[in-house]
Amino acid sequence: MTADELLASRSARKETLRPRTLDTETLIPWVGALSFPTLAGLGAEAAPFLEEALADFRLVELWLWPGELRYCRPDLLGYVYVAAGDRHPLKDYQRQAARNQLSWLAAESFTDLLASPTALTAAQLRDIMGAERTSALTIEHALQELARRLKIVRCGRAPSGDALWRPLVLALPEVPKAIDRISQIQAVAALISHHLATALCETEVGLAAFFSPLFSRTRIHEALSAFEVAGTVVLDNLEGRPAWRLRQ
Repeated sequence: MTADELLASRSARKETLRPRTLDTETLIPWVGALSFPTLAGLGAEAAPFLEEALADFRLVELWLWPGELRYCRPDLLGYVYVAAGDRHPLKDYQRQAARNQLSWLAAESFTDLLASPTALTAAQLRDIMGAERTSALTIEHALQELARRLKIVRCGRAPSGDALWRPLVLALPEVPKAIDRISQIQAVAALISHHLATALCETEVGLAAFFSPLFSRTRIHEALSAFEVAGTVVLDNLEGRPAWRLRQ
């Protein structure tokens, strides 16, 4: 198979999955059928429906990939959390701040978000902390730091247009529990299977590059080896390189 042939097959697959009428109710299963799509991949027309789905946590925005935001359904998030989340989300951040693994402002913002009964904007957090202590911009940077660590999720926007944030452990309390019931290798296997369903065929290098924010290449290799033993994947050829596809 050539790269051009694979690209054409992926485009055809994506077009097959795309709903005929796009609204919030059709967007959610469409995102669920894709592998962590970006807004650019969904199309600008999806933006207002995406915000509505984020507001009630029917979709989740992920800040884990450098330079781009990706989206998934909460039922896939548990596997992601096993790789990138805290084992004890209500207290691990304090230890991380003490070790300079998390900025003091991010830790203080997280404390205030945990104490709030509702989602908050950066400006609202600044009011809580005291306007003389810091700026809304620096708090926004702290919130993005927390989002990159999967500690908080954006839940739509306030009427002002500012992003609203909520601790993941409060927004989706069932997700952190995945750490106690899903192993790393199970998480890798589930995410590779999900990805291959859309990507159709991919090399180990390609899988390792895509999932680099979550798993090491060693984990990817272990999962592919287990797939081969179980017979759940078929070895293919992508321009002279070994590649894998799901067995039909």
